[in-house]
Amino acid sequence: MFIFYPGTMKNKSYLIVLLLLAQTIHAQIPEETIRLSWLTQNGTARNQAIGGAMGSLGGDATAALVNPAGLAFFKTSDFVITPGLQFGTPKSNFRGNAYTGASQQNFNLGTSGFVFGGFGYKAKNSFSISVTRLADFNRPANYSGQNDYSSFAEPLADEFAGSNLSIDDALNSDNISLTTKMALYTYLVDTATINGNPQVINRAEFSSLLNQEQSNQTSGGITEITFAMGHELNRKWMIGGTLGIPILKLDRDTYFRESDASGDNNNNFSYMSYRENYSLRGAGINLKFGLIYRPKDYVRIGLALHSPNLMTLKENFDAGFAANLENLFGPGNGYDSVGAATLLGGPVTDFRYSYFSPGKIILSGSYVFREVENINRQKGFITADIEYVNYRWNSFGPEGEVTDDSKAYFNPYNQAIDAITKANFNFRLGAELKFKIIMARLGFAYYGSPYQDKTLKASRMNLSGGLGYRNKGLFVDLTYVHRMNKDINFPYRVNAPRANTFATLKDNFGSAILTVGFKI
Repeated sequence: MFIFYPGTMKNKSYLIVLLLLAQTIHAQIPEETIRLSWLTQNGTARNQAIGGAMGSLGGDATAALVNPAGLAFFKTSDFVITPGLQFGTPKSNFRGNAYTGASQQNFNLGTSGFVFGGFGYKAKNSFSISVTRLADFNRPANYSGQNDYSSFAEPLADEFAGSNLSIDDALNSDNISLTTKMALYTYLVDTATINGNPQVINRAEFSSLLNQEQSNQTSGGITEITFAMGHELNRKWMIGGTLGIPILKLDRDTYFRESDASGDNNNNFSYMSYRENYSLRGAGINLKFGLIYRPKDYVRIGLALHSPNLMTLKENFDAGFAANLENLFGPGNGYDSVGAATLLGGPVTDFRYSYFSPGKIILSGSYVFREVENINRQKGFITADIEYVNYRWNSFGPEGEVTDDSKAYFNPYNQAIDAITKANFNFRLGAELKFKIIMARLGFAYYGSPYQDKTLKASRMNLSGGLGYRNKGLFVDLTYVHRMNKDINFPYRVNAPRANTFATLKDNFGSAILTVGFKI
């Protein structure tokens, strides 16, 4: 039972939040799975200039990432390298308080490697080996504002109350989250007898108004090494396959602080703070299959199927918690703090598990102007991709031997993912005009929200343009992509039917991408 203060708390149901708090995976579920799977198309500068559409076009090293059947258009061998620079200013808004961060610059690597074309019987085979940075996590997310509705410790008090344990038993229970144990240890969450009834209290709710601030600094990314082959069955049909090896590195430093903004110095709450250092490492495997059909020389239709990433992940974290409860322990003596190692009896050990990202289905079409055997006489093309991704296919599972008991451990996380994410269609569109040795390109891409809740406004949209040069075995492509991203960030989650408070994040970033290639 809870003690409630006017305008702050109401009765709640224990659904997703308590399922998550009761476990020990430290990733922010389901937000972390969205970070790992809600990805825009990356590739060469040419590919980025046309919006990333490569499902039916072919003739570019990026085909290994989208539809490997497109490698069958190669009749010679290429080496390409694609450095890039991303720059911009992150913005956020939390409970009506807008924030503009410092300018950011990050190096990126588009598709780079070798394509060996025109070998085998009748020169109908091609092979590529390449490396691409699929995701860049180098982003800050900082925001602050005032909150008279909920507090960081609210779901922690919920978890403790729902356990029906005493404080001592909860501190020693494997079924209580570390963060809740920290709140109990510092007396931010406690018990009290009110009107003769024992109740669970959250001292942050003694304040009618809270200042809240959060800082997230992430780094790392996902890099994929691909081995791909394309084969021309005949003039009309091309097929291909890719073996991908994604490599994941993610580091995140999180700091959250909540302080009393009511002006009351005698309510036994001054502030609390929580800091977490989190790291995630992993590698895996995926497969991509594709075909391209040309009913007419100038029409190309592509279909590609991407398997999930099957990854083994290792995570580790350290955390600290502090609370100043003013005069709780005596006049001016209310401060206490605790680290993860104290409550766990030693340093946090690595936790290993399996992760399965969503697969993809890509349908594409291209129209090539003046499609002739001599590609130097082609005048351009228009191309478009439609991509289906179901983010509910994100899932976690045990590493190694799979049993009913080991699978059951991860059920709460997978249920939370199912409850919050949804399926989506993504669109990519591009065009190129060719002027002998110079090409001009334009592109557009739109990636819709992965969240079921329509109030969570999230999307990614890219506008792009670029120029290309082809002459005597040398090609150079230069592209600019303007990225308009919208996302959300939850500092904490409360239980339904209570509404969650969250920050809106906006990035208007630009990317300058250069591809230099040579015929070999």
